[in-house]
Amino acid sequence: MKYICSLLVLSIAASACNSGGKTATTDTGAAKTETPKSLAASPAGIYTGDFGGTPIYISINFARGKNIAGYNTHKGLRRNLHGEIVPDGSGWKIRLEEPGDHPYDGVFSVRLSEDLKTMKGTWEPIHKDSASAKKFELKKIDSNQGEFWMANEESSISFLVDGSCKLEYYPKDSISSGQIEIVRGTWLRTKDTFDVNWKANAQFGKSNSRFVIHFTMDEGEMYPDSLTGEGFTFYSMP
Repeated sequence: MKYICSLLVLSIAASACNSGGKTATTDTGAAKTETPKSLAASPAGIYTGDFGGTPIYISINFARGKNIAGYNTHKGLRRNLHGEIVPDGSGWKIRLEEPGDHPYDGVFSVRLSEDLKTMKGTWEPIHKDSASAKKFELKKIDSNQGEFWMANEESSISFLVDGSCKLEYYPKDSISSGQIEIVRGTWLRTKDTFDVNWKANAQFGKSNSRFVIHFTMDEGEMYPDSLTGEGFTFYSMP
């Protein structure tokens, strides 16, 4: 009997050695999950480019998880945006919706590049008969770009970083009554020239304008001295 038991023990030990001491694993068939891709940096910033022949600016000021929000400026009209951002290959897919209570509101479907510098996509109007769908490509602007403001005794003009422009002036027939007129638009700068597309305004009566910067030399440096256009002359103010 002892002899039989000894043989049984030796047999079990040999079997363990032949298996290399490894424990067999069982495939449960459960799907393997990967950690969702997350943004390494914030996409916050301002993106601009051509939108149906006039510039548009999309400002992203919030992105957390799948949620993203901001606003856009086009022809002086500012509309809030909210939506979702999800991974899409090496980049990101974004859906941004305007509120929907304006005739020209719509939905942006965008692909954001991996380096967060380029947006390519389409815009579809919510109200199908109000406007045509558009394709666009936007570039992120230099964060060091500053605002530009000039004025005179009766009027002023400002070009803001988010692409909006505001002209404040007294029409000739309202100076005595103190009624100031405010016109809003969207601008595009090329060297010393600002081209502005205005929001519809019956009083001003212009859809687009051009303003030219004039420079002066001071201690070997060039500085903007004045701005002219549409019969206005604005000056740098201290």
